[in-house]
Amino acid sequence: MLLKKLEFVNYKTYYGHQEVDLYIPEDERKENGKNIILLGGLNGAGKTTILKAILYILFGKRGMTETEYKRLFSNVINNTFFDEGGRECQVSLSLETDKGEEWNLKIKWYFNRDKTLSHEQRSLEVKGAGSKFKKTVQIDNIDVFNKFIDKIIPYHAAPFFIFDGEEIKDIILRQNSQEMKDAIHKITGMESYKQLLEDLNTLKQSIERQLARSVSHSSVKNAETELIALDDSIAKYEAKKEKIRIKLRSQQAAVDDAKNDRNEKMSKNSKSRETIVKKQTRVATQLDMAKKELNTYYTENVLYIILGNKINKLKNRIKKEKEISQNRILQNASLNPYRNFMDKLLNQSINPPLSPVQLEQIKELGKEIWIKENDISIDVADDFEEIHDISNKDFSYLSSLPMKDKNQVTNYINNIERLTQEYNGLEIEIRNAPESVNLEEENDTIDRLTKIVGELDSKHRLINKKLRDLLDQRTALKNKFTRLNNQDSNTEELEERLQNVTNTIAAMKEYVTEVTKLKAEHIRDEFSSMLKVLFRKQDEFGKIEFDINTYSIRLFSDRMQEISIQERSAGEMQMISSALIWALTKVSDLSLPMVIDTPLGRLDSYHRNHLINHYYKNLSEQVIILSTDTEITSEYVNLMEQSSYKQYMLDYDERKKYTVIRDGYFDFVRV
Repeated sequence: MLLKKLEFVNYKTYYGHQEVDLYIPEDERKENGKNIILLGGLNGAGKTTILKAILYILFGKRGMTETEYKRLFSNVINNTFFDEGGRECQVSLSLETDKGEEWNLKIKWYFNRDKTLSHEQRSLEVKGAGSKFKKTVQIDNIDVFNKFIDKIIPYHAAPFFIFDGEEIKDIILRQNSQEMKDAIHKITGMESYKQLLEDLNTLKQSIERQLARSVSHSSVKNAETELIALDDSIAKYEAKKEKIRIKLRSQQAAVDDAKNDRNEKMSKNSKSRETIVKKQTRVATQLDMAKKELNTYYTENVLYIILGNKINKLKNRIKKEKEISQNRILQNASLNPYRNFMDKLLNQSINPPLSPVQLEQIKELGKEIWIKENDISIDVADDFEEIHDISNKDFSYLSSLPMKDKNQVTNYINNIERLTQEYNGLEIEIRNAPESVNLEEENDTIDRLTKIVGELDSKHRLINKKLRDLLDQRTALKNKFTRLNNQDSNTEELEERLQNVTNTIAAMKEYVTEVTKLKAEHIRDEFSSMLKVLFRKQDEFGKIEFDINTYSIRLFSDRMQEISIQERSAGEMQMISSALIWALTKVSDLSLPMVIDTPLGRLDSYHRNHLINHYYKNLSEQVIILSTDTEITSEYVNLMEQSSYKQYMLDYDERKKYTVIRDGYFDFVRV
């Protein structure tokens, strides 16, 4: 994927319509080795504005609190334009996907006369490869937009391709967090393997159900024997489930107590954390209430939910039968005069006498004429069979049975999932909030207890899954008693398919294990190789490990003593984080542009030159560097000119109070 153009219309420090052409032709990238776009300017000229604009237009508020959003975007309209009477501003970004599609993303912000943000509007246009026409994508809400974006740029990949160079060290500092593990999983493609295994297991269960319907036992006795064995297994697993549930509840209570202790300590130290803690407590209460509501609703209405369709069909059937019965009564009443007349007529002497067949024909013909002449239009279905005989009281009871929608259960579950995600997000905010007291002991305790909870929860899920499988088997076995004579003819084919799927799952699990190991080794090798290139001290590290279980980097000295990454200097941590990003991009299947703000500010000349010569030139097909004047030296200019396709100067006019984007950054520096 390549970024093509970034446009501002009266956005922040950029007055009027200004744009940056970011596209690098293929021949320049592959033949001439020019993969860098440089945007330079003094502090306050709008470099970070460009980085934040790209991030927001792609990912919106994801990863951003409402307070951060208001702080960053409540005053995005250019002051000069607003003073002239303007009330809207916009940013648009066009990009080219790996499939050759061109996407144009646009955001507009609208303000009132008090310069208060009223709302924002997003749009997305897609032009297919080789097409001349753009198609506007319908965006009903931000979730729809996020799904489109995640198809080409997963949100979890954002910290690895759009980042502040001076804050890049945070990647290493966060490497043991769950957020970091999830991000690496998605970037390296491990998530797709997990989904494939889930799909294969679903297919296996489907075939097993088909096979259960197709196979009949030789005798009821054999089925009863299997049923007894299943009941014993179910009883054992239910006992295990209860035992683990008690442990899980105890450990979860311990986690909650530890968090309360930690939160109490934090709330005394930081008002901002106190607010987050209160919010987390409120969300925890809502989550608990939501679970109770789900349990109550499901317990009271499960019968009506499961049998809802059948009850409705039964109501309609009985109602139809009653209508047909009533119509027959009405029709008989309407035909009574006719029958009396025919009885008197046919009792008269007729010479010669009529045969029984002729008498019956006369009755039927007369009946048709009578119905037509007297306009008797009562609908009676002669072929409709009445199979129910219930009293009016029973019918009234049946009609009054409530109809419950299973969607309500889905809504409860979705609400619980949303609150769970919000609770976990607040937990991350609590940890990332600034602190002046040492919470390492409390956080270690929470991590340890949370790990135990996770292990117990995994066991609980496994037992639940096994129980569900056993219960399904028992239900299927009971149903077989009524299907012993309905054996399908494709049993052998199903058994062969089941065996093939089972073999595929086993092979896939082995493949995932090996691929995980290979990817970890690949990350380690790429990380080690780049780290040795970037570091001035070539023999600094004796061994480098990448932990497959925690997805974290471990460094060892030449004496095989582990080195604490957190104790390295800011510049060294920047080099280490850069090497990790390098390794992840090389292992990943994603082809993404890199946008880096102020990447060289903390580095000495040696590491700066190595970063330019050996890192950015080979990192991606498109590297966009936002640089300050303090990073620019004559040597830097010469190095960058060899690899940069375009250079822009962000020229801030002190008198007019806005920035103009100009070509030729190096010309400006030389002058």
